[in-house]
Amino acid sequence: MIHKAAFLDLNGTLALPVTPERLSDLQPIPGAFDAVARLTRAGFVCPVVTVQSRIAKGLYSLSDFVAWFERFAADAARQGAALSGPYVCPHRYAAPCPCKKPQRLLYDQATIDLRLTLSESVVIGDSPEDMQAAAALGALGCLVQTGWAADRLLPSGASTGTAFVGPSIVEVVEWILSRS
Repeated sequence: MIHKAAFLDLNGTLALPVTPERLSDLQPIPGAFDAVARLTRAGFVCPVVTVQSRIAKGLYSLSDFVAWFERFAADAARQGAALSGPYVCPHRYAAPCPCKKPQRLLYDQATIDLRLTLSESVVIGDSPEDMQAAAALGALGCLVQTGWAADRLLPSGASTGTAFVGPSIVEVVEWILSRS
């Protein structure tokens, strides 16, 4: 079976702060798990695609991040939200790599692993790179104004690939579900 996807960014979209010093600093954004649960019930598969440059900086390891994510996803699941992944770019922002957003590598891997169709999919994130990835995938891009996009100057720079801008994932999911 082929599924539609809601590709989700992590820091700034599902959890804050955007730049944690420790994994324990990351906390769910109010309403995020309920919003993802609504997507799950509507038939979306929700892979998390994230850049975690703090791994390359030595603030935490990839294995520590994956263990943290498994606990985060379990908390989400208790509220009916099914998160897949994580699909992680562990590199520094300035370092060239094939997996950093807006590159397609992690999205394509999730598409193969989870048997996703891009034509009915959306990308939800808080950065221009998330919206550029949506455009590269041919998916709808939905920008949340939490995280990086809390800077109200950012959305104008994120217009490529952006179909909708909302205050948080809660309003973005409302918009996505109202379209079907």
